[in-house]
Amino acid sequence: MLNPIRTLTLAGFVLLAALFNTQVIAEGQAMPPMLVEHASPLGFDDTLVRLEKNAKALGWKVPKKWKVDFQKNLKRVTGKDIGKNRVLKMCAPDAAVPLLMRDEYKMLTALMPCTIAVYEKSDGKTYIAMMNLKVMGQMYGPDVARMADELAPQMDQMLVFD
Repeated sequence: MLNPIRTLTLAGFVLLAALFNTQVIAEGQAMPPMLVEHASPLGFDDTLVRLEKNAKALGWKVPKKWKVDFQKNLKRVTGKDIGKNRVLKMCAPDAAVPLLMRDEYKMLTALMPCTIAVYEKSDGKTYIAMMNLKVMGQMYGPDVARMADELAPQMDQMLVFD
């Protein structure tokens, strides 16, 4: 008989580990990270500009109101400077709408629009973090997997800085 507290504890640990990009062994298999991080070959400001340009070229929407300066906001609230840290929220409306029209997928609104973080670490380099869409697709079934299979390559193209 399953111990519900033990099962919930393990499930919570696996979820937290996935969110913090940690590899977890569950039932003998490594769990892929829910978030992925990429080093940018560009500086902070140039990375932001190029990401937005690439996203728009792929038909994604990046409204100005969806750009968040975490560094400025957190410094104002806490007095602490976390360093350069911005978030771009973007949407591929043609991919989102078919899913969100169905009741069983409305909860995915919590993950939309897609969030991409750009930040500078103490090594002075700029990094980009984003959701691992393939993992999300596997978690929510074949309809979401098809959407993820369509959008994941586009997100990879957003990271092309040639």
